[in-house]
Amino acid sequence: MNPTQVAQVETDILILGSGGAGLFAALHAKKTAPDLAVTVAVKGLLGKCGCTRMVQGGYNVALAPGDSVERHFMDTVEGGKWLNDQALAWTLVTEAQVRIRELETELGCFFDRNPDGSVHQKAFAGQTFDRTVHKGDLTGIEIINRLSEQVWRRDVARLEDHRALELIPARDGSGLSGVLMLDMRTGEPKLVRAKAVLLATGGGPTMYKYHTPSGDKSCDGLAMALRAGLPLRDMEMVQFHPTGLLAGAGTRMTGTVLEEGLRGAGGWLLDSTGARFMEAYDPRGERATRDIVSRSIIRRIRDGFATPSGGVHIQMSHLGPDDVRRRFKGMVERCADCGFDLAGAASR
Repeated sequence: MNPTQVAQVETDILILGSGGAGLFAALHAKKTAPDLAVTVAVKGLLGKCGCTRMVQGGYNVALAPGDSVERHFMDTVEGGKWLNDQALAWTLVTEAQVRIRELETELGCFFDRNPDGSVHQKAFAGQTFDRTVHKGDLTGIEIINRLSEQVWRRDVARLEDHRALELIPARDGSGLSGVLMLDMRTGEPKLVRAKAVLLATGGGPTMYKYHTPSGDKSCDGLAMALRAGLPLRDMEMVQFHPTGLLAGAGTRMTGTVLEEGLRGAGGWLLDSTGARFMEAYDPRGERATRDIVSRSIIRRIRDGFATPSGGVHIQMSHLGPDDVRRRFKGMVERCADCGFDLAGAASR
């Protein structure tokens, strides 16, 4: 096709992806430089796709008396077996306090509260302090809805149902001149010319049979970066959420996350014999870090103790069915849709 026949769009900043990272970037760009043209491109509809919307559990941040960023930092580094980039880990735990206040006071998020009005924080695996800020067990929907509202009310252009195909280098080799995209509504290519391009495309969990993140995370952003000669790092560090719903081969609900807070609240993992097994692998039991829990589950399966659905059970009934239904309303309803009673019996 003749390049002159390709539709072109001009912008100053092009952001690929509309999850939490992409929308935060758009808002901060407009706040810093209101006169610049900012465009967000997304495969689906803004606010309706990506991984942030699928977050169930919450956001770890040191807020409560007795907790500290230093303690959060050590939990993070020890959980990463000291392989972390410690400068980035420190940025993570310190900026978390800034971001959570921005989410509430500037962007309109409302997280669960204690009776005294302070932010409620629940237990999460791998943490030595209850520091997970949340909105019930549907935290991601609260965050992404408020971020989307703020983007919509600002002068941010949107390219919805657009898939990025290739990063286009500048002719003089100084950087990128833009991104070649596909308008999925018309099937026509489109060149978006931009002075700066931000990749906020996420990873690629869909390469695995079972995965808990959004199905549109197909690693195409990282693939484009690699083809453009950009460096990638720590690609072996793939995070697996230990617990996802096994609802059968005939439904896309299989793989849907059963959030971390279930184990943090005291949920048990049981093998096919009904026995708890996590304490045989880690003294923290079900509250060990995700990598340990994931490996322990697959080890139990390979040792011949898989349930009929091919996984293990999670049991919450011993915590009181009414309390489980109140605290994990979204999880209980999700399991009920697939024929499982999360509050009253072991679920797959």
